[in-house]
Amino acid sequence: MTRYVVLFGVLIAASLALMWLVFTVLPALPNTGIASFDSILQTLRLITAFNRYNDPTPFTGTGPLFQLWFVLLLISIAGDKLIKPAAKAAVSSFAVALLPEMGQVACKVTQDSSWGAELRTKTSGSFQGRRTTVLVLQRPRFSYLTVEMGCRAPWVLDIRKRNLASEALAFAGTPIKTGDEALDETVVVQGDDEVAIRQWARAAQIQPKLLSLFQAYGITSLTTETGSEEEPILRAHYGRFRPRLFPLEHAVGILSDLAGLAASAEVASIHD
Repeated sequence: MTRYVVLFGVLIAASLALMWLVFTVLPALPNTGIASFDSILQTLRLITAFNRYNDPTPFTGTGPLFQLWFVLLLISIAGDKLIKPAAKAAVSSFAVALLPEMGQVACKVTQDSSWGAELRTKTSGSFQGRRTTVLVLQRPRFSYLTVEMGCRAPWVLDIRKRNLASEALAFAGTPIKTGDEALDETVVVQGDDEVAIRQWARAAQIQPKLLSLFQAYGITSLTTETGSEEEPILRAHYGRFRPRLFPLEHAVGILSDLAGLAASAEVASIHD
């Protein structure tokens, strides 16, 4: 974010310098004898006389503007010092558990920011043979974590932490009652194959993983999606993610549970 504030300051300074050059320096020049250029100078003199712009320096009267920019610069520096390291630490806790892609020694953690004060911290690699991507996206008003893992599930699956919003969303569709009291109290399940999904979710090796993700690790939704490269994935979403408060030891647990769910879903497709 700091680089954008600095760039903004440079652009403003360049604009002020250009305006000073056009309305102060050039109109004061004597005629050169070149008709076209002298015509431009005369036009600038008329404009200058009209707008009464005649500052001695490009930055005359810009004290309040400079103070505002300096405050923004301090805020952006402080934000980068506090926000970037926390997000990088959170994503790095996943990266150390991933196998690097071909040609890499270790999984890289990258950070990119944008004009909209958006910070994206990302890594990718392989976990238990499955292509995995981890992203922390932060904006001033919200942030989230997503963990995407390759999974060829045989059905469309949408599991969300039970709250007013997820219950309202489910009301428009057809929620699936798993029959497992702990699971039904924790999540709202939807999908396109009620019988198969109910059987899968209640399985002895699946139910603890689902409860672990939503209760112990704070995941807010688990869905089957299509990835950026059109590959089928299983996505765990952690809404209102706070990197500074994230227990780094949870990363391996999230990856392990997600890989177990992905593998079991694919086994279910074989049996089907």
